[in-house]
Amino acid sequence: MPGIRSLSRFKAGLLALDGLLILICLALPFISPPPAIDTAFAGATVKISADRGWTLLPGQCVTLSWQLEGIESLYVNGVGKAGADQLIFCPSPGDTRLDFAIRAGGSSQSELRVLSLHIHSLFIYALASLVCLGLALPLAIALWFLAGMRLDAPARVDAGPPLMLVALFLLGILLQAAQPSLLEGLAAGLGDIFKRPAWHALGSLLAALLFISLALKLWRGSPGRRRDDLVALGAFFAVALMLFAQAGFDSIGQWEIWPFQAFFEGRPSKLETELISRFWALAPHMLASSISRHSFVGYHLVNMLMFWGMLALFYAILRQLGLAAWLACLAAILFLVYPVNASMMSLRSLGYNFSKLCLLAAVFLALDCRAGASRLGLLGMWLALLLSLGAAEAGFVIILVVPVFWWRAALPVWQKLNLTAVWALVPVLKVMHLQLLNVAGLSYYGDWNFASSGGFSLESVAYHLDVIANAYLRTIVYGWQEALGAVSQNQWWLASIATLIIVGAAAAWLARDSGAEELPSPRQSALILAGGLLFILPSIGVIMWVARRAYGLWRMYVFVPLGAAIALLALILLSSLVVPSLRRRQALVIALCLAVIVPGLSRLYGQQAWYISSANAKAHVLMQIVEQAPWFEPDARLMIVTSMSSQDLRDRGIKELHANMLDSAIYMLYQQGRPGVAFLCLLSETCGSSDIDISSDFLASGDDYDDVVIFRLHEDLRTELLMQAPDELLLQGETTYDPSRLIDFSAPLPPRALTMLSAADASLPGGA
Repeated sequence: MPGIRSLSRFKAGLLALDGLLILICLALPFISPPPAIDTAFAGATVKISADRGWTLLPGQCVTLSWQLEGIESLYVNGVGKAGADQLIFCPSPGDTRLDFAIRAGGSSQSELRVLSLHIHSLFIYALASLVCLGLALPLAIALWFLAGMRLDAPARVDAGPPLMLVALFLLGILLQAAQPSLLEGLAAGLGDIFKRPAWHALGSLLAALLFISLALKLWRGSPGRRRDDLVALGAFFAVALMLFAQAGFDSIGQWEIWPFQAFFEGRPSKLETELISRFWALAPHMLASSISRHSFVGYHLVNMLMFWGMLALFYAILRQLGLAAWLACLAAILFLVYPVNASMMSLRSLGYNFSKLCLLAAVFLALDCRAGASRLGLLGMWLALLLSLGAAEAGFVIILVVPVFWWRAALPVWQKLNLTAVWALVPVLKVMHLQLLNVAGLSYYGDWNFASSGGFSLESVAYHLDVIANAYLRTIVYGWQEALGAVSQNQWWLASIATLIIVGAAAAWLARDSGAEELPSPRQSALILAGGLLFILPSIGVIMWVARRAYGLWRMYVFVPLGAAIALLALILLSSLVVPSLRRRQALVIALCLAVIVPGLSRLYGQQAWYISSANAKAHVLMQIVEQAPWFEPDARLMIVTSMSSQDLRDRGIKELHANMLDSAIYMLYQQGRPGVAFLCLLSETCGSSDIDISSDFLASGDDYDDVVIFRLHEDLRTELLMQAPDELLLQGETTYDPSRLIDFSAPLPPRALTMLSAADASLPGGA
């Protein structure tokens, strides 16, 4: 038939094109002349050459030699070299170019030029081409699925697409050979986009559309189901509201919130390296700051709404999996209060909470696709996954195990394969994005280089077994020890009792019409218990493979309560088997759940109180600075010195002033008349590096102090402007220090300092 013959001709043409491109790629390293530079400028002659222009295999090297005359200095990739020399250069991903910085001419009229020599690497270009294909292919597959919507039928096997992919792969190699810096430019261009506040505003807008659509979808359920869901959602909202209301929504910004806010207003920050890989890490922060730019009400409001959303989605997922409404309600509350995450109530966890919320949304939509996918459902699932992995990678391993939910279902094999394929598109895209950064040689937050993990050894196996054991101990033993200890320190019993009443009443109302068939059997409960405990392993995810974060509680245990809460509920169900009566058994399950909620809830209230106290302590220090120095000369540097140690700062809840928030906080508080930089120095240790990567250790340097304003921070958090330099700095006699010429004492207090610090406890006695 004509159509079949034309299609065959197309495939034959693709095959011929592939063959031609293969020949060109193999021949190009042998027909390309070795690179060389032969030029002269400012009286200098430059001759640089390499013995070959290409390397074919990984680890292969070239020999470069040069003969330069009439030069003052030569630096090759930043290293000083003689005018006549040679070196061995081995290209690696992100490093295929040598830069020769040559200074020539007389001392009064010297000229600096940077000449570059590219060394081509067939292996690196092939890797780069694969990465580009890995970025484009998930998008193409997504469009194919959206166009056909055939998730329940096998994909047609055709030789055309593979031949096309081979051609694109080979063309990518040739394109890299013609433009060696193409991949670096692509990665840098994406990084520039991800650093823009408008990009994160887009993320917050997309997230809002996603969750509004989810709310409307849940509302369209059956009337009976809708009534039960509204009762559960109302209980969840009341619990989240009381958890936040006891501390107030207008408390002071905590830790990294200051750098984030300053970044939105144009302050350069180390945060930029995080945004290259976590491209939507600031989406919730953008939404929060848009609510109120001169206070932190928006952050607490957004965090509370995310708590509510996580409870609602976890409940909805359990209902999709067949759990009774009253049990799903109790499991969701246990998920909230499970005492593992040491920083759950900190605003620093905002990004991780956002990532968890979006992952739960993606799982809900994926499970919904089992009954029948829609284009909006698929788009929503992909968007939720993109937002989740764009905010943090901690849930990556959970994403890999989620397909278990539909592989155990009674579905056709092809439908399971297709669901797994569409689910995996975004994780693959994320991995390829990280590999793009690796191949381009860009440094980014975490440096998740999957291609160079280093392999296994007995030491690494023992180390990771210890990490896993620590995770289980933290989940089952240590966390509950902390929670039980928090019960005696709980000062919010009215809110705690109200929470128990609300949860108990909601669970009892939802259980009113349930029968024995809605309770899991003993075998099912045992399987649920085992599954919940096993789920802890993917919950600690990729974090356990990063040595410096494997014991970081606030990162490590973000997702652990997902499985731990299910395991705890299963254990309670098994313990209730001693009661034969259905109603009495339901009452026992509810009572036991309420009993274990008490210590977890007490721990969360204690966490909230600590973070508010810590924020107030930092605000107390900041307010004293503003009151004593309301206006700075623009070239002034603000320096705080203290005799306290790092542990002393930690005990008082102000260690972040020495870490990464002081400079940004000062930047935010002073809209005009702000100092150029602010940092805290421990007289017994070092100066703290600021979040804009200015690390000036004045304690050991001979810097002049004529542009520095020094405050002393005392142990009671009293902050004193020093009119004379402290003796501990050991200043030389000729060094000048005169802060009065750098400060306008008559200026009014910065208006934003009054609004951003107004929520601090004015009666703070000096400690947190």
